[in-house]
Amino acid sequence: MIGSYSLNTNKVQVGDKLGIMKASDSTLHFYLNGIDHGKAFSNLPEVVYGVVDIYGNCCQVSIINKEFATRAGAGAQVAIIKAHNFSGRPADWNVQTVCEFIKSIPNCAPYVEKFRSEQVNGAALLALDKKDLKEFFEMPLGLAVNVCLHLKKAFYN
Repeated sequence: MIGSYSLNTNKVQVGDKLGIMKASDSTLHFYLNGIDHGKAFSNLPEVVYGVVDIYGNCCQVSIINKEFATRAGAGAQVAIIKAHNFSGRPADWNVQTVCEFIKSIPNCAPYVEKFRSEQVNGAALLALDKKDLKEFFEMPLGLAVNVCLHLKKAFYN
């Protein structure tokens, strides 16, 4: 690392977004919540491989080709890898974690805003059954069953 580097990763909080970028001048920059904390490493080799090692609650890992995104416009950022790891007890999940959990279930993304607007946290989600999901959230029966199965799997992991 270069000198007294400003980013202290021990102070990262739940919900923070960390990023790294290899710049064209062969330096590595770390980002916290979109803020560049400057050069962390210099003189990087031409080819660098990243390893993501997670010791906490990670909801998504994205690899973005910034050079491509800059050329193609702001909307061109494409997530290559998504890892869903909902740690902790589902009863302790906050509304945001519940929304990310629902979004991670195939075909359930359109229902996320309803969960958010109704302030469904983990305890509330556990109290819902497939009938509630079908009637109140207007989910097809198959999706409602799928949500219940995913929740059961998360509960027992």
